[in-house]
Amino acid sequence: MTVSSHSHTRGAGTGAGVGTRAARDGAAVLSVAGHLTDRDRELVRLVARHRVLTTDQLAALAFGNITTARHRLAVVVRLGLLRRFRPHLQTGSAPWHYVLGPIGAALLGQEDRAEKRWLPMVRADRQLALERSQRLGHMTGASWFFVALARHGGGELLKWDGEGEASDYLYSRSRELGPRPDGLGIWAQDGTDIAFLLEYDTGTEHLPQLVGKLTGYAEQAGTNTALTMPLLFCFPTARREQSARKALAATAASLDLQIATAALDPRVTCPGLRPGVDALARRPRADAAHRPGRRTPRPLAHRTRTRRARPARARPRRNRVG
Repeated sequence: MTVSSHSHTRGAGTGAGVGTRAARDGAAVLSVAGHLTDRDRELVRLVARHRVLTTDQLAALAFGNITTARHRLAVVVRLGLLRRFRPHLQTGSAPWHYVLGPIGAALLGQEDRAEKRWLPMVRADRQLALERSQRLGHMTGASWFFVALARHGGGELLKWDGEGEASDYLYSRSRELGPRPDGLGIWAQDGTDIAFLLEYDTGTEHLPQLVGKLTGYAEQAGTNTALTMPLLFCFPTARREQSARKALAATAASLDLQIATAALDPRVTCPGLRPGVDALARRPRADAAHRPGRRTPRPLAHRTRTRRARPARARPRRNRVG
């Protein structure tokens, strides 16, 4: 670490020498602080937690229209809070994908009193690997489910954890790692909180491979009660959902699990940033299933179960998603 020759001099409000990284980051944050809104700070943290989000997803979560979102996100990028890239497509063009920027990492580090916590996320090699990753579409697809759910006015999305955070929660007290769901959520509606795990399917996985995941969940559920909460499979099309439901229902492992399925196309679910899907509602509104772009997750056919699983009842603070 480089230390200034005038080590007794302190950065304004940082408590660090002017030559240290902390002092430089503190000065950079101070230089942009006057341009930031509370929404900007929330967006930066949202992107940091979920690694990558698209323009449309951020617009659906925090803006009234896509034009306003584009203009404001351009400002946030220019200030260094976020970075953005467009993955290469064979045809057409992809939307902007946003990742954490260096000033954003410094800002969150100051807010969390952990200066180095977010620094690995802004390494150029990691962000370049993410841009070229074959799982990029899978990650943004899983995020679309939660974005659509957050936009729905019939309840409240209390919790949205990505793959990493979900795994940390599921296996925090277990020495043996098991299945890694794509997310963990808690949906509140009609006075009931429903905790669930998400498995997002892009439609490219062979059904035997998809069905094989149930075995891992069933085996772990016997010793890890966190894995007894409902398991929601989300598919990109209704046809894929129908074929997958039949395959899932035919497995012995499904007898020991609470399983639901849903189909989601964000182009239909959130056109013009309209509210999203009815998801995991035990008593959905009667007209929900008849609205274009809305599909209520359906449980697998009722059968005699060898063991009844109970959903987690932990009730977190009622904060908005983020």
